[in-house]
Amino acid sequence: MSRAYTIPDDAWRHLYSVYGFFIALATTVLLAICVWPGLMSFDSILAYRQSIEGVETAIWPPMHDYLFYVSRMLSGGPGGLFVVQCFVLFYSASAICGHFARSGPMAAAMGVGLVALFFLFPTLAGTVIVLWKDVVVVSFSLAAIATWLSGVRRFQWWKFFCVFFFLIIAISLRYNALPLVLPFMLLTVINPAGRASDTRKRIGALAGAMLVLSVSYATTLWRLPDFKRLPPVGNLVGVINLWDLTGVSACENLNLLPEGLESGERIPAADFKRIFDSRHLNITFTNPIWQAHVPRWGVDASAIQAQWRTVIREHPLCYLKIRNAVFLEQFGLHRHQVFYPTHSGIDGNKFGLQLAYPARTSALVQDIVAWSNSPLRRIYLLHAVALVLAVIAVWINRWRYDLLFALGLGIIGFVGLLYFAAPAADARYVFPSGVFSALLAILALGRITMWIRAKRPVPTTEGENSSRRLS
Repeated sequence: MSRAYTIPDDAWRHLYSVYGFFIALATTVLLAICVWPGLMSFDSILAYRQSIEGVETAIWPPMHDYLFYVSRMLSGGPGGLFVVQCFVLFYSASAICGHFARSGPMAAAMGVGLVALFFLFPTLAGTVIVLWKDVVVVSFSLAAIATWLSGVRRFQWWKFFCVFFFLIIAISLRYNALPLVLPFMLLTVINPAGRASDTRKRIGALAGAMLVLSVSYATTLWRLPDFKRLPPVGNLVGVINLWDLTGVSACENLNLLPEGLESGERIPAADFKRIFDSRHLNITFTNPIWQAHVPRWGVDASAIQAQWRTVIREHPLCYLKIRNAVFLEQFGLHRHQVFYPTHSGIDGNKFGLQLAYPARTSALVQDIVAWSNSPLRRIYLLHAVALVLAVIAVWINRWRYDLLFALGLGIIGFVGLLYFAAPAADARYVFPSGVFSALLAILALGRITMWIRAKRPVPTTEGENSSRRLS
């Protein structure tokens, strides 16, 4: 008789939690002694400033500002948030692995394997050491998943509420975080409490999902604590659209910018090939040729968006061509250096924030940049391997809609939206889908391994008869 395909018995639960705790603690400490209090770019410094002086804009969702505020209150600076984003990420990921492992050692191996993938694919390590909202999105998304799995095993209402609280934080941090976790949110509605699921809990989960969407959206409209209305973020969309128009102009060798944008003469069509840069819109718009013609916008964002819609309809192939160029840069599908694999330090600021160990940080950053040059360590490989393994694992589970299925859909949805909406090709933009891919690869490989072992004839034991089948 074949061995049952099982999840850990109650005896393992405490053990793999301990394994996960020490894996997360060790990883967080090692990173902290290299980059304390965490690297900070312009985005990070802006969020930190607004946590002190008040939120002024929602172009960057203000949830990151609020987390910096809590960090300052509890730790006196940004270091507290760095510890939280690293520890919560690695502990939650290890806990998720533990829920799918058959034993404590297997849970530990899966957790260590996931951490190893961060350094095998160095842009993951390069992002997690920076105080970017991309990292915290993943940390709280994984915390929601780990809490849901715990509630599926043993339902408790406090766990149920924590799942949606963590999701509010995650989705409020980035406008494109929703497609990453939406398939998981659907799973919580379908199966909110495992065997204890009933109509009442499913209705509660649906209400929780609606609350997550409503509160997340509200955080971009009104600021805390005075609930003052924030300026609209239409300009952000307009800037991305303008970048697209510049790229399509370069592709078609035409000036397709809206009339009135330039301050004087129109930009010559031949100059767009020298202006457009698929790595980042800031590189494009700081080009001397561009700045000479467009020192400031001569039209508003609505005119740019209207022109964008017209150009996309009339020149769809060139639009896809320039979007492909951004996609290839983001995923490292080229032979040259990966663009912006990490940040180099803490940008200049008036708050006295500086690195505690600049020599260690410099050495680690240089290693990450060098490692990311390897063609076998590009992030697209991790995505591809994870999705292939996921298809096999979901097939093993007879195509049931489970967590692995939801993770795979989240990765596809996130990357799909990013393809059309990315304002740059920074490696960090695919960090959320990269971490989900790392977790999905580990979980899928674990399921495939257990399925292969279950095919081997072994003596039946009383303990196996009482084990529960993994759903």
